[in-house]
Amino acid sequence: MKKVWMLLLALCFGQLVFSQNEKTTHSHFNKGKSFWGIGISPVYSDMMGSYTDISITKGNTNLGILLAPMYGKFVQQNWMIGVMGIAGVHTDRRSYLTYPITIGPGPSLPNVDTKNIDNSLDIGIAPITRYYLPLNKRNSTAFFLQAALPAVYSKSNNTLRYKYASGAVDEFNYQYDQFSLRGSIGFGLSVQGKFGSFDTHVSNMGWFLSFNKLISKK
Repeated sequence: MKKVWMLLLALCFGQLVFSQNEKTTHSHFNKGKSFWGIGISPVYSDMMGSYTDISITKGNTNLGILLAPMYGKFVQQNWMIGVMGIAGVHTDRRSYLTYPITIGPGPSLPNVDTKNIDNSLDIGIAPITRYYLPLNKRNSTAFFLQAALPAVYSKSNNTLRYKYASGAVDEFNYQYDQFSLRGSIGFGLSVQGKFGSFDTHVSNMGWFLSFNKLISKK
């Protein structure tokens, strides 16, 4: 439900910022047009461990950003071919008390200060293509289908640290590396305006919110 409300809020924001008067007909999807853009992903996906996040509470801190720069060019009316980059980092730090590990009956021992730290890094590139279906004659709003071939390198590191009342410290580390190359199919909605376009799209790469700017020819 949270994702649905965020999507509706994003669409309303796009309509508010980019909607123009009824006389404006946009030419964003014409053959030969090109654009650059920048997007963020606010949710975790099965391909990437990083996402845009700011959350600080007692004993728990989550910070991260996942950026997706993009370049696209329309090779035919409504048909775009381009490339999207992926660069993200995320850290999750949790502090809490745990019971010490004991075997058999023994004296009552104090709780152990525990820290669990997860760090994620994602770097990738994705050739991408879209076909836009304008929803009105002014081309102010369009639905699009999307296909991509993302290649993503992901690295995650987990550190579990125990600090005992005696001052002794135990630390355990786990590292995971993965390279993924897989096909991706998704869909999205684009809102065009005077200053560019705002779009939101979903696929197995995740959910992205993007702003795109047309490149003016000199």
